[in-house]
Amino acid sequence: MYEKFIHIINQNNGIITAKEAEQKGISRVYLKKMTDEGVIQRLEHGIYATDMFIYDEYYIFQLKHPNSIFSYNTALYLQNMTERTPFKMDVTTKRSTNLSSYRDKINLYRVNEDIINLGKCKIKTNYGNTVNSYNLERTVCDIINNKSTIDIEIANKAIKNCIKSKEFDANKMFEYAKKMKIYDKVKNYMEA
Repeated sequence: MYEKFIHIINQNNGIITAKEAEQKGISRVYLKKMTDEGVIQRLEHGIYATDMFIYDEYYIFQLKHPNSIFSYNTALYLQNMTERTPFKMDVTTKRSTNLSSYRDKINLYRVNEDIINLGKCKIKTNYGNTVNSYNLERTVCDIINNKSTIDIEIANKAIKNCIKSKEFDANKMFEYAKKMKIYDKVKNYMEA
């Protein structure tokens, strides 16, 4: 069992959730035993890692809240559109999600279910772990729609960087703007 467990956790970059372990036939009792023996450490409730795991706050947050999506400054940071590391993580969720216990660590944005997945993509963190983020087009729409939530100088620079990017698709951005009911706002900003 020990070798099976080590093989599974090593294939997962040195980290595993209790739920993932159970799905692979490893009980929570065994996780506790491995923790007591010092083979793994408990990072947070239900999340365990070996010394091989490099601490990645974005990935750990995503493991705990798989339906959350990194947005605004955090999305810009993950997509290398800003050099500034966000002080707090910007996270978008459905209106019904409660993350009030993270008030000191995140800026929370809540949206309707019909647009939550608009522009959602998978992106790698600096440590190579995959998390949910918004793509450039959705991020630009969000920033234009909520300019008061982000420093105007950073916003303007980030939007210029996004638009210059080879990956940026202006048509897709306007399509998102229509679905988000902010088409005129985005169009006016782009024309200015």
